[in-house]
Amino acid sequence: MRVGLITGEFPPMEGGVGAFTDQLARALSALDHDVHIITSTKARPAGSPKELSGLREPLELGYARVHPRIHRWRWPSLSVIADLAIRYELDIVNLQYQAAAFNMNSPAISYLPWRLKGVAPTVVTYHDLRVPYLFPKAGWLRELAVRGLARRAAGCIATNAADLRQLRQWDVSPLRQIPIGSNIDAYMPNHVEIAEVRDSLGLSAGDVLLGYFGFLNETKGANALIDALARLDDRYHLVFIGGQTGDSDPDNNQSFLTQLRRRIDEIGLGRRVHWTGYLSSVRVSAHLVAADMMVMPYRDGVSLRRGTLMAVLAHGRPLITTAPAESSPEFCHQDNMWLVPPDNPAALVASVQTLAADPATLRRLSEGARALAQGYGWDAIAEQTAAFYTEILSQPVAR
Repeated sequence: MRVGLITGEFPPMEGGVGAFTDQLARALSALDHDVHIITSTKARPAGSPKELSGLREPLELGYARVHPRIHRWRWPSLSVIADLAIRYELDIVNLQYQAAAFNMNSPAISYLPWRLKGVAPTVVTYHDLRVPYLFPKAGWLRELAVRGLARRAAGCIATNAADLRQLRQWDVSPLRQIPIGSNIDAYMPNHVEIAEVRDSLGLSAGDVLLGYFGFLNETKGANALIDALARLDDRYHLVFIGGQTGDSDPDNNQSFLTQLRRRIDEIGLGRRVHWTGYLSSVRVSAHLVAADMMVMPYRDGVSLRRGTLMAVLAHGRPLITTAPAESSPEFCHQDNMWLVPPDNPAALVASVQTLAADPATLRRLSEGARALAQGYGWDAIAEQTAAFYTEILSQPVAR
């Protein structure tokens, strides 16, 4: 099958959707599918050709061909995608939708299924249902752009139960829930690598290292985490692992980060809060394993749509996070994670202190996390996705 993956971001750009697309492309290629990735010009690696002819040729990755052709995600970008779909005779196009990655001031990408009608069916994977900004006081038009995209598509994929329920309320069909896997390959560092990480952070033997992995924004609870750290004694340190804002919606994320850093300085936590900056996947793994426990207190609750969460589970890390917004039987308190209420620094403090004094529970959480992650491997995700593509392609052309 010739598959086109459309994404607003792709490595070397920093972003969860780009990392997801890369992992999905590798897994689909392993199933002998021919994968083309159509993405932003910002995904061109350093040293790429600058002449026009060179820019039009794809980058060969071995497992996929990347077309970093979109300068701005506006109306002309739809024709670029259509031209590539025709040129490479794509059987199906899978849009990896997240509003922030596709210019939140334009609804253009919502009309991709309409532009590709008669060229290739469009499947939309919703990484979230966040609405685009569009323009001031757009109001109901914002949701209409997201809902209209789902209804124009040949099929939709939800990554979590909450989004699946919303899409069903919009009467979207056909529809599948297919989870997200870890956004990095799991690597298990040895004791020397772990010691090197802790030494680089200036930790003493009795210090307790809390870890947070993922970009920072208002939905992810970093404010509560900092307030909790302020209530813990000096033995407790926190490391923010990886890039801080990403390439999607950088202005809002940077504003939040600036306020967070100011808060850290105001309450005198600078010595106990560490920032790694962007790291290779191997170095991310080393920092994940070096942390005594991970603390990721999402304000909207833990969800299967977060690739960074899946990475923490895949590495078998003890995790404190917030209870899901709706019932999710996968997440088991005191079994595969430790659940607390959102926006509750006191609960975070109590949980951290409890687990720091209970190595047996930390081991149980670690084993439970790894067991949970085994159900979300990329081979299974790719097989489910390819099966859905096949179902879409078997429908009458009129659809």
